[in-house]
Amino acid sequence: MKRGLRLSPADWKWIQKSMPVVCVDVLPVQLSPAPKHELQAVGLIYRETPRGRRWCLIGGRLLYGESLTKAIRRQASETLGRHVKVHIGPDQQPLYIAQYSPSGRAPFSLDPRQHAVGLTFAVEMEGRPTPRGEAIKFAWFGNARIPAARGLGFGQNGVIEACVRLLRTSSAAALGAR
Repeated sequence: MKRGLRLSPADWKWIQKSMPVVCVDVLPVQLSPAPKHELQAVGLIYRETPRGRRWCLIGGRLLYGESLTKAIRRQASETLGRHVKVHIGPDQQPLYIAQYSPSGRAPFSLDPRQHAVGLTFAVEMEGRPTPRGEAIKFAWFGNARIPAARGLGFGQNGVIEACVRLLRTSSAAALGAR
């Protein structure tokens, strides 16, 4: 980011309290080989949240002037290392759109910091994840081993469950099959 575009902590706090923030959330997935492309596992990061350490999606805010594809790649790189590559098509659409608010009351998931809209993308990736930045660790979870709601941050259990349900019905189509 160019130096002149940085926000002061006070300005960022004002923005978080004044308007929704657009975020990209990344759900790494492992699919079975073609032709089935069935969901085998999802990847989550373990990180500090406002409510303690929890498993979460990879993600963060969209920067001014940044494309969704670049934001997804940046978030994956900042969180799992530069050697991890995500496979995302230039026209790939979000698998799920999540709403977050400080109250966490329906229809929102909880983010005590801000009102946010999370565009959730399921992506295949290659390379060995090396957790860094906000990520304390990274793990793959088979369909039956996704952590319980109390172990997930930001109320993302509903988001992850919806993504898994959608991916089970049409994994290849949902990912914009390569």
